[in-house]
Amino acid sequence: MVNKYDYSLGVAKVPDAGITLNFNYSAPTVAAPVPSVSVDALSPFVGRTYDGEKFDGGFGTTNIFDVDYWTLRARSEQLFTENLYAKGLIRRLITNEINTGLTPEAAPDEQIIGLKSGALDDWTESIENRFGVWASAKSVCDWHQERTFGAIQRDARREALICGDVLVVVRQSQQTKMPSIQLISGGKVRTPTDAPRKGNKITHGVEFDPQGRVVAYWVMQDDYSYKRLPAYGEKSKRRIAWLLYGTEKRIDEVRGQPLLGLVAQSLKEIDRYRDSAQRKAVVNSILAMFIEKTQDKPGSLPITGGSARRGATTTAAEPENAPRRYDIARQTPGVVIEELQTGEKPVGFHSQGTDINFAQFEAAIVNAIAWANEMPPEVLTLAFQNNYSASQAAINEFKIYLNKMWSEFGENFCAPIFVEWLVCETLLGKTSAPGLLDAWRDPTQFDIFGAWTVVDWFGSIKPSTDMLKQAKGAKLLVDEGWSTNAQQSRMLTGIKFSSNIRRQRVERQLKADLLRPILELQKEFGEEPVNKLLAMTGGIITAEHEDITE
Repeated sequence: MVNKYDYSLGVAKVPDAGITLNFNYSAPTVAAPVPSVSVDALSPFVGRTYDGEKFDGGFGTTNIFDVDYWTLRARSEQLFTENLYAKGLIRRLITNEINTGLTPEAAPDEQIIGLKSGALDDWTESIENRFGVWASAKSVCDWHQERTFGAIQRDARREALICGDVLVVVRQSQQTKMPSIQLISGGKVRTPTDAPRKGNKITHGVEFDPQGRVVAYWVMQDDYSYKRLPAYGEKSKRRIAWLLYGTEKRIDEVRGQPLLGLVAQSLKEIDRYRDSAQRKAVVNSILAMFIEKTQDKPGSLPITGGSARRGATTTAAEPENAPRRYDIARQTPGVVIEELQTGEKPVGFHSQGTDINFAQFEAAIVNAIAWANEMPPEVLTLAFQNNYSASQAAINEFKIYLNKMWSEFGENFCAPIFVEWLVCETLLGKTSAPGLLDAWRDPTQFDIFGAWTVVDWFGSIKPSTDMLKQAKGAKLLVDEGWSTNAQQSRMLTGIKFSSNIRRQRVERQLKADLLRPILELQKEFGEEPVNKLLAMTGGIITAEHEDITE
């Protein structure tokens, strides 16, 4: 290759590319020199703008989206109503994420508050029990007095997934002086025709102040008028309304997108494919044969009339120019044709009956939908056909998602409601929390207020496929100091360790009271007669049975 170029003047010309290579010429006695290429000379090949494409046109068309929230909501609502895959996906998420409702575990920071460790153990137990009473009272926690707090959680999560977001409103009941929850569909939060307050702007029904903070929401009423709901009370500064989102929202996005929006077309097409395959199977199962004409003669329409049929009355043939029709629903299975017109013969209708590739196609689409929503396909389809290890791995992966979901839903929906409930309880004097109200009124004491209102939220624990193995592993972790009783109790049963111990204290006392007379009788009369007595009385001995041992 070197011999093609002229190095006498210290330059080399590439004839085909039209490029001049500059180099430092060395003596002919050494190896051939390596040309140094000018970057500018290769400008058609280097220095291009990186836009994600490996070659021109490799990525395809670049779309700048302007989200049509109204159409996305309408299509998502339609899918949830008529598409079995969409409804199954939403229902599986609600059942696993919310189930009967997330429950609180109060965890105030005693060190920040200024109390000794363990000083608030009884307080946390009382707070959780009192919140549970409020959450179970439909007439108190629900603005419409129809649902418990757990049912409100399910409705809020379902509406957020289907519509993209839901407006949560905390109202103070005049009768109970406690907070009541109202849910408003995100589809009713729209931009009004009225001008916003001076300096504010409204985007997709959400009003922002000049600093870009949410200050209010505009809700369309049944008469198409608009009502402004402030996000915080102007005087009290207490939280009144906020949007709960069903999916991830980017920083500059104002509204949430429905969960079904990403897979809307896939769900629609797989449902059409299923209906088509099912209809094909039904038609093929009924259409057993057809009549073939071998001569040019008037047809007798032997299936719908004209020929003699066993067990049926012969009907007259229809005119030759009558329109063809075949009513599948009116046909009787097992029809036998006894008589045909000359030139007609029955021909069997052979078909597979169903689409043999449908199951594989359906599984591929369902797996993709499950993967996009961080759900194992086994959980989505409720089909655990793999071995124990594979099924347990799928459940463990889903538990990771559930832990994240509980944290997000608890933080964005449950925690603000819990804070309002705790403030109301303290204001009414039903709960003693020294310093809580002072810290609530003084923004500089945000740390004290935050320490009082720390709470974790947990949902229903998925049972293990082998509880014995998991229990032995949990005991080993606790014995070796790698975990705690509180953590393992919550992971295995969903109940606090302290609550279990308190309940076991009562249960063990009951057992001791039950065993005491039995032990006394065994000491006095021996084990054999007492065991016979236990067999006769079903294991319970009372004072009226003591004479039996005599």
